[in-house]
Amino acid sequence: MRRLIGILLFLAPLLSMAQGSLTIDITTSKPDAGGKLMVALCPSAEAYGTDKGCLTKVLNASGAKSRAVFLTVPPGLHAVKVFHDVNANGQLDTNKLGIPNEPYGFGNDARGTFGPPAFEEAAVVIEQVPVVTAVKLK
Repeated sequence: MRRLIGILLFLAPLLSMAQGSLTIDITTSKPDAGGKLMVALCPSAEAYGTDKGCLTKVLNASGAKSRAVFLTVPPGLHAVKVFHDVNANGQLDTNKLGIPNEPYGFGNDARGTFGPPAFEEAAVVIEQVPVVTAVKLK
């Protein structure tokens, strides 16, 4: 039993070191609109398409600049998506054609032609060192 505890105590710091962090600097296009910023960090193309399995943050939207920080992110590719929920109803409002009525953006400031950009275009590489990226909402 002591041996097992010793092994676990040895491995615990190593496991925590295998995490990275991501800081997302967000520039809003409607700085006086209020509402919420909905931020998602998705570890796979499947999660990116469904939002299931994404790490999320909700920030108060106040001013032109905001920052979302994810402290324990597994290394690898993670796509970033953000939208400004101006009316704070918890969803990205769209028109009848499905075009967003609220500002939105993606990692690497990627833009899709008809719909969101591909996972790889919106993804950042998370390593064991802190990563900083920026997203401009349009």
